[in-house]
Amino acid sequence: MLHRHTGTALVVLAAMLGGAACGAAMAQPAGEIAEKRSDLDDLKKRIRDLQEDMARTEANRSTAMKSVAESERAVSRVMRELARLDGERRDAENKLAELEAEQRETGARIDARRGELAEWLRRHYVHGGADSMAPLLSARDPNQLARDAHYLEHLGRARLALIDDLRADLEQTRRRAQDIQSRRDRLAALELEQRSRRSELQAEQARRKQALAEASRQLQEQKKQVGSLQQDEQRLAVVIDTLVKRAREAAAREAARRLAAQREAERRAAEARAAELRASQERAAQARTSPPVSRAAAPAPAPRPPEPVVGEVRDAAGPTPTGVRFSQLRGQLRFPVRGELVGRFGAPRAEGGTTWKGVFIRAGEGVDVRAVAGGEVVFSDWLRGYGNLIIVDHGSDYLSIYGNNDALLKEVGDRVTGGDAIASVGAGGVGSESGLYFEIRHQGQPLDPMQWVRLN
Repeated sequence: MLHRHTGTALVVLAAMLGGAACGAAMAQPAGEIAEKRSDLDDLKKRIRDLQEDMARTEANRSTAMKSVAESERAVSRVMRELARLDGERRDAENKLAELEAEQRETGARIDARRGELAEWLRRHYVHGGADSMAPLLSARDPNQLARDAHYLEHLGRARLALIDDLRADLEQTRRRAQDIQSRRDRLAALELEQRSRRSELQAEQARRKQALAEASRQLQEQKKQVGSLQQDEQRLAVVIDTLVKRAREAAAREAARRLAAQREAERRAAEARAAELRASQERAAQARTSPPVSRAAAPAPAPRPPEPVVGEVRDAAGPTPTGVRFSQLRGQLRFPVRGELVGRFGAPRAEGGTTWKGVFIRAGEGVDVRAVAGGEVVFSDWLRGYGNLIIVDHGSDYLSIYGNNDALLKEVGDRVTGGDAIASVGAGGVGSESGLYFEIRHQGQPLDPMQWVRLN
């Protein structure tokens, strides 16, 4: 469309040059037209070669986009694994806290039993072992002697049980300490491995995005070159057409001039032959001759009529009422992230050719994207033009769509509630700025999110 408009403008410009350029063009020889035709053929060949290079660059760009998509899917998988590992670590930390509390209780029992044994040993050391037997041996009553012996037996058993319990507590404390240290070491190793994998994947993703950006930049530069060459081609074609047209017009004017001269000579000869008859036929000639009729000037053409010629999101989504249909939440929802509204529903997009089917919220990379209401994840994958995309089905043919993410934290089939973190903000759309693209659809038709979501 741009090339056609450029060609039309050049034709109009050539027409505006007027008669001053006409005389110079008529003087150009046929050799100049042939030379310009040769230049035009060279331009066309350069355009074909460059278009072939563009096709190869486009193929490289598609390959780079596939690599970026694979990297982003891998990052999402690692992010989900890290989230699972964080949950496991929290559970393990809670278990460690319980073990440590039990360890403290066991330690308290050990201290108490050690105190009892120390007191018994102190009395044994002070009074000696014979003092406890002296009252028994001095008793004269056999019944009393039997009762004292029975009491001493129970006392000895109690002291042995105290020693056995102390040994069991010490062994349990040792095993529990080993279990605690083993759990800590395993969690630290797993977390270190996962974070190392994430760093490697992010580095690979950055390299692939750089390759994609370079291919996109090369493709844009080639498109500019093709556009410039096509404009040159159109300009040269207009010049050639103008030269050919003017050469034909000059030849036609020369033929007309020669024909007019020949007719003028014939007319003068006829006038000379009729000179003798004019005198006698003057009156008749005057009667037959009619005054010239003047032509009215053609009316000037009527002039053509002249051709005719966002807010801040302060609060992110939170919990929504349970047992309420999505259609009943109209005007009560909150946006998935906090940030600045850049695109408005129905407004023309900056790149042209289409209008916004949702809104774009500018936000920093890594910020949590939260579900606007409860539902089930029905899509969670990379999609060309939308980057990492996640879609939540809220029932009754209502969908909420979240695009341009850095990582997807939920998978297909996961149930979510309002306010759950389902993704993180990024610039997944190739070459786009950091932010979230958000849509609401009903039966496949886009709805204006501003009629469903409160700004503040």
